Order: sequence, then C-alpha cells, then structure tokens
Amino acid sequence: MEESRTTSQEMVRVLAALSDENRFRIVSLLASEDGELTCGAIGKALSLSPSLLSHHLSILAQAGIIGRRKNGLWTMNVLERPMIERQLAALDSLICRNGCGEAGEKGDPSGSAVPDGMEAGVPGEAGPATAASEQEDEAIAGS
Repeated sequence: MEESRTTSQEMVRVLAALSDENRFRIVSLLASEDGELTCGAIGKALSLSPSLLSHHLSILAQAGIIGRRKNGLWTMNVLERPMIERQLAALDSLICRNGCGEAGEKGDPSGSAVPDGMEAGVPGEAGPATAASEQEDEAIAGS
C-alpha cells in the first residue's frame, strides 16, 4: 500500500507542477531540445524574467520533471524523460482500467492524443489550427 501512496503523491506533484502555463511552456521547450538548455536560453525563448524563471524551474525540479546541474557559471536544465514516461504510463493505466481501444483512448480509433482544434506545442503560440480558429471566431462575431 505504501508504494501505491508514493506513486499517487508523485503523480499529484507532477500534475500540479504542469498545471501552470509557464511551467508547461518550459517543459515543452525542453522537450523540443535533444540536450540541455541554460536558464538564460529558456528565459529568452519564453520571455520570462530571471526571478520568475527560477521559481518555475525550482518547482519543476522538485517534482522531478527536470534535472539541473551546474556547469561553471551556468545552470543546465534537462527534461527527465524516463520519469515523465513513467507518469504517462501510470495515467494511461488509470484511465484504461476498463480497457482502451488500440489507439489508447476508448472510442477513438484515430489515436490522436491532441483534441481536435488544438496543436501540440508551446501553449500561447499560434499555429495553423489556432490561426484558422481565430479567423472562424472573427467571422462568427462579425455576422
């Protein structure tokens, strides 16, 4: 029972850490990189102040989502992919307790993990689906 409790506590900590849009954007940026990024590179890419970035990186590190190491004057940040994969597997088994289709989601043969109208990537950045959706909203509002 203790092992299950630890797993649920870890899952809650990870989900809470990812519930903030800035932290999710940091994870998305790190996921798009093969290696490590400095704090300065992350802050510049996401337009976050050093103090705000430090706060968010600390929360992500405490949740085990990112790893951090000093390299001279710089702190290098890397996504802890094995830990994220473990958490995703735990969520998948929780959701699919009563059986899922081949694609991983009950009743969804497409296998798409991204809901219609949304694109995978950094939240807040307009992609083709977002731009089209905004044009549709403007057309509806103008009628």
